This record gives sequence, structure tokens and C-alpha cells, in this order.
Amino acid sequence: MNSTFFLLSGKPRIGKSTLIKQIIHEIGVDRCGGFYTEEVTNFDDRIGFRCVSMDGESVDIANVESRSATRVGRYGVNVKEFDLFAKDILQGALRTKDIIVIDEIGYMQIFSHSFKKIVQDIFSANKVVLGTIPLNPHPEMNNMNNLKEANIITVDELNRDKIAGWLVREVLNVID
Repeated sequence: MNSTFFLLSGKPRIGKSTLIKQIIHEIGVDRCGGFYTEEVTNFDDRIGFRCVSMDGESVDIANVESRSATRVGRYGVNVKEFDLFAKDILQGALRTKDIIVIDEIGYMQIFSHSFKKIVQDIFSANKVVLGTIPLNPHPEMNNMNNLKEANIITVDELNRDKIAGWLVREVLNVID
């Protein structure tokens, strides 16, 4: 099996993480390792972000109420907590899974040096990577992710309902 990277990109709240979860469900959580991201909400207001592993372990990585000096927009980023979570989850996935989910390789996550290192290791391994990136990646992401080798799929209102089935077939073709 060769390394194959499927990275979803698109505007915030377009449905990238929802697609990731749908694809994991269709392929089977037992074949996937890594994490997806969920919004933390207070009624209809988004107040933060939580990363969730395939076995349900989670960590809040950003919140509007966080006192962290590391900020992305109105969110304080909990770099240390994300560092520990991502390193453990992604190293385990690298050792034991064919499909590694990284939702998201984004502005908040890029503050973690261990995250950047393990993503480089994953991108150098013979694995299928299913992930998300921002519509306008940070210049450091371009260097880190070997994006020239990635299949970048832009998600929008017109295609988001059609992508999951196609992507499931593509991923399964690579690993089977």
C-alpha cells in the first residue's frame, strides 16, 4: 500500500468534520485511528472545540473562556493538553491502523510541536490519511504536510452530500 492523503478543505462550518465522522462510520471505526473535532456549543453559540479519538477519549483544545495566551481569534488554545492527546492518539494509530484520521491540521493545532512532528511521521509512512485542512492554510502547513502529494477535496454546499460515498470507495480501494 502506498501513502495516500485525502484532505478535505472548505469554509468553516461547511461540514468537513461531519463528513469525516460519516466516512469513519461507513468504513468502520476499528479500521481507523486518530481523532475528529467537534464544536463545543452553548445553545447556538460555538464556544470551543474538542478533539475525540476513535475510542471516545476527548480533550477540549480551545474555548472562548480559556485564559491561554495562545489565541486563534476569540479562542484560547490549550496547546499542552492537545500536545499530549494528539501525540498519544496519533502514535498509536501510526503503529496499529491503516487509516489515520486527522481532523484538523489547522491554525490551533499548528502551535503543537509534537503534533507537527507526528504528522510528518504519518505523512512519511505507508498509510491512508483522512483529514481536514483550512481553506487558506497557514504557510507552515504547506511545508509540514507535503500537500503536493495530497488529494485536496474542496467541500461546498453543492458537493458535500455526494463526497462521502465516493471517498469511502477511494479509501477502501487503497487499503484493500
